[in-house]
Amino acid sequence: MKRRWLLGVTTALMVLLLTACSSGSSAQKTSKGPVTITFWHRMTGNYNKALEGYIKTFNSSQKQYKIVATSQGSYDNLQKKYLASAKSKTLPTIGQVTDTIIPEYVHDGMLVNIDKQVKAQFSAAELKSIYPGIATNLKYHGDYYQIPFATGTRLMFYNKDILDKYHLTVPKTWEELTKIGQQLKGDGITGVAFNRSYDFEFETLAYDAGNRLITPQYKAKIDTPASIKAMTAITSMLRDKTAVTAGLDNYFNVPFVQGKIFAGFGSSATIQQIASTAPKSMHWGTAVMPSFDGKSSSVLGNNGISVFKGASADQIKGAVKFMKFLMSAKIQTQWAKASGYVPVVSTATKSSDYQAYLKANPNYQAAVDAYDNAFSSTPFIGYNTYRNNLLDAVDQTVSEKAEPKTVLSKLQKQTETILKDNR
Repeated sequence: MKRRWLLGVTTALMVLLLTACSSGSSAQKTSKGPVTITFWHRMTGNYNKALEGYIKTFNSSQKQYKIVATSQGSYDNLQKKYLASAKSKTLPTIGQVTDTIIPEYVHDGMLVNIDKQVKAQFSAAELKSIYPGIATNLKYHGDYYQIPFATGTRLMFYNKDILDKYHLTVPKTWEELTKIGQQLKGDGITGVAFNRSYDFEFETLAYDAGNRLITPQYKAKIDTPASIKAMTAITSMLRDKTAVTAGLDNYFNVPFVQGKIFAGFGSSATIQQIASTAPKSMHWGTAVMPSFDGKSSSVLGNNGISVFKGASADQIKGAVKFMKFLMSAKIQTQWAKASGYVPVVSTATKSSDYQAYLKANPNYQAAVDAYDNAFSSTPFIGYNTYRNNLLDAVDQTVSEKAEPKTVLSKLQKQTETILKDNR
């Protein structure tokens, strides 16, 4: 009798435990807690600190979604992590992505088409406020795959002390810049410093001459007379020693802040770097890129946020809401102040807050003015391979003194093969 009673108690306890476990599991599945959205990016230092602040503000502004961000340290590390995670199916919900890689990621089944959510959450006016040069690359095959966040325009940086000493004026054309280089050469001052590669300047000058290296219709126009003329304008200065590349320094700002160079070219994000490293006694300024063949343009460096495959419907909805938050005029103004990037929307650059910032920090005015004639490189499947080939071509003209026509003819054939194989 006692044994039966013990068995009954044991059975009752087991039923209670099973019921409790079952109830706990059910409650977990139907939990009303926030939807977690993982976010990978490459921001570090003060950039990361600012971004974490915006994430904290977004998370505390509502209870439905929670952004959990992780910095991968660099663009290279970030891209390697994406590719590895795609194979192991451990991609984040969202991530920082350059606009030129979108076609490849879509082709590889890594990204989510967010067109419906973008059109549902953004007004026509909000989408129209995105600068045209950026907006062209947010869509692929007519649908949105990205919302912009961080963009840099291309600028000319110049040494005001050298300008004043030699009674020069800020060069507005490439011809004027070339003449200044000749004038300064006699006193041992280099007129222009490019980064380790002058690929951005080459693409810009070719565009000024009326030639896109890769057209929106995916046609390569690399060895055209206009492209050869553009590259020759740069290589002639290098061979004449009125210009140099940064070499192992990688970026022009290293010799620039040492006072050895009159002018250099870089992203608007470089303004903060120069401001923090240049001697206080050095006076410098910024200007839009000098014109070539009567036109002045700026190639953009665009970074946006995309949603990766595997995201749930709720995560996609929350991700786009977060993207909208980051693209707001208020956050874009704050981000521009913190990072040196230029706001991606005109509502931010025209705001009284940002206009006051420009008045206090005039070197950023040229960065905004550069938007007027800015363009983005054409993205396509195989873009990274093409860009590596372009960098090799540029390097050959520097290290081997190869002729522009020779390297561009080879690059044309390589690119035609890439475009053909990746249609």
